[in-house]
Amino acid sequence: MSNSRMVDAVNRLVGELLSGAGGVFLPGVGSLYVERQGAKRLDKRTIQPPCRVVSFASQPQGASLVDEIARAAQVDGAKAAEIYETWLARTRNAETLAIEGVGVLKFKHFTPDAAFDLVLNPEGRKPVKIKTRRGFDWTLWVGIAAILVAAGFGGYQFLMSYPDPAAGPAATAGAAAVQRPASAAIPADTLRADSAALRGVENPASGTDTAVPGADSSAGTSAGTASASAGAGAAAQEGQAVETEEAYRTPLSLVPDRNYVVLGVYSQTANALRAIEETLEQQPLWRCRIYRLGAKFMVSPFESDDAGACTQFIRENSGSVSGMWTYRAR
Repeated sequence: MSNSRMVDAVNRLVGELLSGAGGVFLPGVGSLYVERQGAKRLDKRTIQPPCRVVSFASQPQGASLVDEIARAAQVDGAKAAEIYETWLARTRNAETLAIEGVGVLKFKHFTPDAAFDLVLNPEGRKPVKIKTRRGFDWTLWVGIAAILVAAGFGGYQFLMSYPDPAAGPAATAGAAAVQRPASAAIPADTLRADSAALRGVENPASGTDTAVPGADSSAGTSAGTASASAGAGAAAQEGQAVETEEAYRTPLSLVPDRNYVVLGVYSQTANALRAIEETLEQQPLWRCRIYRLGAKFMVSPFESDDAGACTQFIRENSGSVSGMWTYRAR
């Protein structure tokens, strides 16, 4: 292999290590590693979206380029070191290290090539304009209406739970007589059977099913129906949880002209799933999804036809999850 082809191969290897593993150690030079910068507000209506940048460190970080050359070329350590020194001599000039197709390191500052920066940031670094929401806010008024309806219903139930004061003590006494006949003391066995029947279980004293003497049979039916409904609700909730878990594991296609809140863009689905699981530990009620973004995978916890709704979602959750931005599918 000629020296120029060898240099090109090592350049590509450096680019793959930075875009994949996220770091590489260059013996005798230092380390290049990828770090994520959060979104920045440039002014009242403009935001710089989060991005990934390549930084320099004097300490070793990431895999050694010599070891990676030995693995990729299937040569021993001595030969790999020779290839590395040849590559370093062809790419370094005084304080400048020019890695073609990746970027330039000069005075401990790395400037990526435009093509490689697009690999790290598929959506680019163009500032995003914030659209101010104007006009009638349906979401706010629907929430207020729901609160008023709930308060009215609660007040109605409160008033209905008390007897009419105009009926006098006789009505109250009559209602008490209907609930329980005024007779001699009730035996303890009857009280246990009554309590067991209300709970829908067997008589704890006799070990057999016991009906309450003179009680309406519809009470037992209602209790059984409520128990069955609770069991069905629990089963439905469990099924929904399984469905949600399966849903966020399946990459979906983006819908054109729809707005998405982006947690991050990843080269592998395993990294996207790991990001979702870490996010759900902080926000268990979010519905995160994976979307195909070219050859990458984008994780989104919220989407809407209205870009303002996505901006509002980011603003409300910036305290718990930072670095989110909005993407409009094309």
